[in-house]
Amino acid sequence: MNAETEHLRALAERVVQAATSRIPIQGALLAGSAGRGNADRFSDIDLLFYVDEVPTNEAIVQVREAVGGIDPLKRHDPTEYANGEEFQLDGVRTEVSFTTVERVEWQLDQLLDELEDIASPRQKFLSGLVEGLPIYGEPLIERWQRRLRDYPEHFRREMIQGHWDFFPLWYYAEAMALRDSELWRLDVSIEGAFNLLGVLAGLNRLYFARFELKRMRDLVAKMELAPPLLADRIEMLFRLPPQEAAQSFGALVEETRQLVVREVPGVELPLPFPAGTRQRPWFLD
Repeated sequence: MNAETEHLRALAERVVQAATSRIPIQGALLAGSAGRGNADRFSDIDLLFYVDEVPTNEAIVQVREAVGGIDPLKRHDPTEYANGEEFQLDGVRTEVSFTTVERVEWQLDQLLDELEDIASPRQKFLSGLVEGLPIYGEPLIERWQRRLRDYPEHFRREMIQGHWDFFPLWYYAEAMALRDSELWRLDVSIEGAFNLLGVLAGLNRLYFARFELKRMRDLVAKMELAPPLLADRIEMLFRLPPQEAAQSFGALVEETRQLVVREVPGVELPLPFPAGTRQRPWFLD
């Protein structure tokens, strides 16, 4: 654990102590880089509290004032299942969120069992929960974490098929080079790179959301099944000449397809134009 992580965890402990002495808390989780152990000087504190009843704004203000937090940067809009706010604590942006236990368990059911909108930012909730550090109410949080680590096979397949969506840059590369299409090329390249990561995350039973994706290399490092030098090759897609980048992207898609076919039989992976093929120009007589 580095010094930055140690500092943020100490601040988080202060907030948890203040909250548990004022609000009935069932569990507290430190999410983000401070929870994972790789914080830096730009990291913040993201504390998730689990409750039976949502606390009032006044109760949350009491917690902030007890730790010496500065007036809120942002207040959440309270709902029947959540409330919270953001404030500065010793120069660190600190977010405290209170969510009912019932709501968390409903979300887990929706995402893991019913596969409700798994490609949305809501999957960031799953990765944050499974990677976070329980600070209070460990049995409750560890039960959720065990459920998340038991990555369902149907969820894995849905992740792969849901992200298997690639514009065939390799096929249209020459035509696009003749046209004023650079912004479009970059747009579909970014979309393709995110979808590639989504497919490989599912293959490796990892939770993934493109929303505010940070530390791509840390994500890739967790993948036992992936094309070689994946992170370097993804970054090079935006540095190589366009036609070379298109062929490199096609190679990544094909290598990923082969991995999935080998590991997850029966998954449908349609490609209208296989990697390595290209559009042929027609000629005037």
